[in-house]
Amino acid sequence: MKSVWNSLFGAFLFLVFLPAASAQQFEGGLLAGGVSSQVAGDNISGFHKAGISFGGFVRLELDDRSGLQLELFFVQKGSRTSDQDVKAGMNPFLLRLNYVEMPLIYQYDFGKLRLEGGLTAAFLASHYEEVNDLDNSQDVWRSLNFSSIVGVRYLFHEHWSLGLRSINSINSIRKNRVDGNVKRYGNKFGAFNDVLQLAVFYSL
Repeated sequence: MKSVWNSLFGAFLFLVFLPAASAQQFEGGLLAGGVSSQVAGDNISGFHKAGISFGGFVRLELDDRSGLQLELFFVQKGSRTSDQDVKAGMNPFLLRLNYVEMPLIYQYDFGKLRLEGGLTAAFLASHYEEVNDLDNSQDVWRSLNFSSIVGVRYLFHEHWSLGLRSINSINSIRKNRVDGNVKRYGNKFGAFNDVLQLAVFYSL
């Protein structure tokens, strides 16, 4: 695990200093925002788990309209029961999954709109599970998860943009199978993170 964190720290330094070293081809910046998430395959439906995300990015301009963006950010995912779920008889449940994400994203501009899509690797930083208000944390969560990313950005200023994304797990986030698990992308039954991210991006 220590080697993973060293690699992530090295990637963060890359994001920060590469734009300064090659300013004509690259631009760097910061991102921050909120997320709403659920876990497909845990018998709880709805994006009821709120969280935050923040980090940095570096973008390589391919031409006047397109580019590749590499990011590194912290994000809080998970699942929880809503008040309506509890009133319907479900046991109170809370799952916190905190990740460090490293996406590689292709972007294409249509005026002030920027469409984007790509893949991301998520490294599990910490986890916590609670059932009936009691700690039920178990070592059942995979330390590495891959997801697809699709989104749109609105470039409302030379340095500022607002983005909305859907981030969806490709492989199961659990090591084991439990009741309620679902299939996705032809994989075996499992549990999958589904996240909606709304973030502000600032280009340096």
